[in-house]
Amino acid sequence: MRYVLEAIEITKKFPGVLANDRVNLNVLPGEVHGLIGENGAGKSTLLKVLNGIYAYGTYTGTLKIDGQEIRPLNPNDAMHSGIGYVPQEINVLKNFSVAENIYMSDLRLERFQTDKKGSEGRGRKTPFVDFKKMYATTEELLRSNHISLDPRADVRKLSIGQQQMLMIARALAMDPKVLILDEPTTSLSDTDVRQLFDVVRRLKEKGKSIIFVTHKLAEILELTDRVTILRDGRNINTYERAQYDTNRIITDMIGRELTNMYPARSNPIGEEVLRVEGLTVEHPYIANKNLIEDVSFSVKAGEVLGLAGLVGAGRSEVCMAIFGMLPVKSGSIYIRQKKVSIHNSDQAVKQGIAMVSEDRKKFGLNFVWDIRNNITISNLKAVSTASVVSDNKINSRAKNFFDNLRIKAPRIQTKVATLSGGNQQKVVLARSLNCDPKIIILDEPTKGIDVGSKNEIYHLINNMAASGVAVIMVSSELPELMAMSDRFMVMAEGRVVGELSKEEVTESKIMEMAVTTFKKVSDENAAAR
Repeated sequence: MRYVLEAIEITKKFPGVLANDRVNLNVLPGEVHGLIGENGAGKSTLLKVLNGIYAYGTYTGTLKIDGQEIRPLNPNDAMHSGIGYVPQEINVLKNFSVAENIYMSDLRLERFQTDKKGSEGRGRKTPFVDFKKMYATTEELLRSNHISLDPRADVRKLSIGQQQMLMIARALAMDPKVLILDEPTTSLSDTDVRQLFDVVRRLKEKGKSIIFVTHKLAEILELTDRVTILRDGRNINTYERAQYDTNRIITDMIGRELTNMYPARSNPIGEEVLRVEGLTVEHPYIANKNLIEDVSFSVKAGEVLGLAGLVGAGRSEVCMAIFGMLPVKSGSIYIRQKKVSIHNSDQAVKQGIAMVSEDRKKFGLNFVWDIRNNITISNLKAVSTASVVSDNKINSRAKNFFDNLRIKAPRIQTKVATLSGGNQQKVVLARSLNCDPKIIILDEPTKGIDVGSKNEIYHLINNMAASGVAVIMVSSELPELMAMSDRFMVMAEGRVVGELSKEEVTESKIMEMAVTTFKKVSDENAAAR
């Protein structure tokens, strides 16, 4: 059987860690091949080997493209060997156009440079670029791959979904034999996901081979032709589409049977802990426009309030305003019936509020530090005596969270930069819990993490609620939000558009509230213009 790509017996070691242990992966022509596993299973390491980030010679094993061995020393080598890679993080040049992003990011502008006479392909090249040809080439690339972008568009004005499509177009510009999509749907709305899937299916129809990496099992079941499962750096199984079984795949991923994805919660709900009245935040860049407007709600002890809405509805902005990360234009915040003033995150923590940000890399962790310091920095009083920090207390307190949250690492002195995404998220949660909060805000707490880690975080949320903590939860995964929340506040265009109880909530009701209001406001804005 002819494979487009083969990774044979790949072994990659780090100090104290065997990240890939004789891993094998092969991809057929015109195949969408899923790669799945828990955080820390070895997926990212394997992708970095394929992409040349880990150079030939730093690992053992063999890579082949169309049966010929390749030895990439860097990502540029891998790209020229036929491997296109779209990373999980959005990585675009925001001060340039779509066309410039596609052909400048990887130093491919030379094809559009002109000679001294102004024509192309003859004579000595000048520093000048024929933008007319660049735009035309970009338009053809986008059209042939059914990607709806304007070559001249300012990238700063693109949505996250459009920026994701731009990165795919950039990888396709080199006409790769294999395209790797690493967690491409993590930050996308449902509409953007559908568009992405359409593009993937059309690439498959054209004979392009795709490695699709995701934590979302539903995406594997819907989109892929085969799936390879890794656990603890080793191959566990590869299944053909006809063999797909949800329970079997989950068991292979986490090494145990998962009988209940969303654990039940039955704790009593107590008195009101947090009340927000008329919260309004100005837009930082657009005059006479508010990010959120006249938002009011309350949360009780032991209650999980779910914030629902489309991407960009203002849910994260509400959370950031409460936590002092955005300046409040007007409105009031009450904790235990007492009005409080919060202008920064330090003041929020002193008032008993903790927050797990959607962007753990920017707001959640110090990647220079180890697990121990990342956890304990949020509450130095707990590890101090007479203003002197105790190393023994730091170790004891960090170890307690380390064990209870089952953070997978050799020891508490392990640098957080070396952890998988799921274990980094657990450190962020531990850091928040270390504050002993009365209120905790969870903004996309399971974003980018695997099924097993999600289940552990759901148990943790239940434990927090059972201990009397008031929980505000934002999630773009409606089944997750509906399963974990006691009550729901739906937002659209920065406003609260409705509330639903646990008994009356359905996905269709949430989406109807969110979409109808979004369309109404958009129509009003268009009419005003």
